[in-house]
Amino acid sequence: MKKALFTEAAKCAPETGHLRAITDAGFKAAELYLSKAIMARSGDVARLCKKFPLQYALHAPNDAHCPGKLRELAEKTGARVIVLHDIFWEDEWRQTIEIFRGSPVKLCVENMTCSHDPLKFMRRYGLGRCLDLEHLQLECRGVYESEFLRIMRQASHIHITGYTPGSARWHTPADYAPDNSARMLDLLAQAGYDGLVVSEAGTEYQTPQMFAATAAFFRQWRKCRSQKP
Repeated sequence: MKKALFTEAAKCAPETGHLRAITDAGFKAAELYLSKAIMARSGDVARLCKKFPLQYALHAPNDAHCPGKLRELAEKTGARVIVLHDIFWEDEWRQTIEIFRGSPVKLCVENMTCSHDPLKFMRRYGLGRCLDLEHLQLECRGVYESEFLRIMRQASHIHITGYTPGSARWHTPADYAPDNSARMLDLLAQAGYDGLVVSEAGTEYQTPQMFAATAAFFRQWRKCRSQKP
């Protein structure tokens, strides 16, 4: 059985209660949801993040283009990955690439409606792929293991939820569909993926109890996997 090399994480806004709950649940990493309003107080965000023993990834704002502030926040928090949606104009992309030139941070474009969406950025700029497994299953209307494995091997960052094909569990915690989520985690381990796997739950699911339940699911998956031959 191939060892799982990735690190499980939870997603939240950079707020004290959320970061404390994620830490108390046993997570080692968090992806921070950002917005224009949050970036206006990025200095406070950086100071808050330093209070918790977490590895960070950043999700760039969808309502602002602020690559300079993003790089500064990534450097202050030690974030290794920044997730972006394909929402920027060509000149904004060029500015972002230039500002991050020489940075160890991996910029990753998330697949939204099509798994091919990030490819032009990967080819032209050398950006990474943020593979959203909910979006991938919606696109394929199912799970195609051989194709999923191929795309997983290209990924630099992973989003996972409790969605299953045909369900309405969009942006629920990964533990809301334990069998399907375990299947996705097994595939990621098989693919040799070694980045963050982020349970990307909506804000209504971001409570201490729900963070704890998701962390417990990940631990149970690891325990069960370790017992397999």
